[in-house]
Amino acid sequence: MGQQVNVQRDLTFTALAAKSDNVMGNMSHERMTSVDWYDQTAIDLTNDYTSTLDGASDAVALTASGTNGVTLTTGTGDNEVSFLAGGLVFAITQVPDIEAKVEITDVTGTFVFFGFSDATSETTPDATIDGFGGTHTAAADDAAGFAIDADFEASSIYAVSVNGGGAVQAVDTGLAYADGETKKLRVALDSSGNARFFVDGIQKAYIASAVADVALCAIYNYGTRDADGSNTVISRYLKKWQNVA
Repeated sequence: MGQQVNVQRDLTFTALAAKSDNVMGNMSHERMTSVDWYDQTAIDLTNDYTSTLDGASDAVALTASGTNGVTLTTGTGDNEVSFLAGGLVFAITQVPDIEAKVEITDVTGTFVFFGFSDATSETTPDATIDGFGGTHTAAADDAAGFAIDADFEASSIYAVSVNGGGAVQAVDTGLAYADGETKKLRVALDSSGNARFFVDGIQKAYIASAVADVALCAIYNYGTRDADGSNTVISRYLKKWQNVA
């Protein structure tokens, strides 16, 4: 007789199971599940990602030097915005989630957006959603994610969204980044386009009708704020889930 096992916290392998085969049989995922650990010899900007750089000093490269990750380097030009995006493969009908583990080296001089967008880039210096000028605005018609913008509030983490080119919805998570701090940021969409936002595994915001039913990609935005000069944003991984159509 088959049994269903519900796990409310962690499934942890210990002792011998931690060092040997611990799944017998064929594990089969119902949802699309993939992780980019950024552990390749070079990031594929032709087949895997679209990179849009706004200035001569902006850059994207794998971290290497003993650690996995992709390093997003902001330029020396103030308010430039660059983008790194995957394919437009997500839709609210498939209930997608994305998560990245993101480090900001100098949060008070940097802009970062991570989340879903209906476009792989914008006409820079416009951003998917940012707080430039002290107001959250969107160049995307549909997007949902996290915005950390030194031009808005030095290090605050906001959950933001735009639906069909309307007004930006923004929720202060009550959290802030510290220089050099790493946080896990997850955006989860349901089939009605509502968005839930998790920081380090805890839900910190909810936005109803965050996005419309359009094709979406996972995207990073990054740029220099407050004339601070070149800084780095490091993502250690990108995790992606959604139902299979």
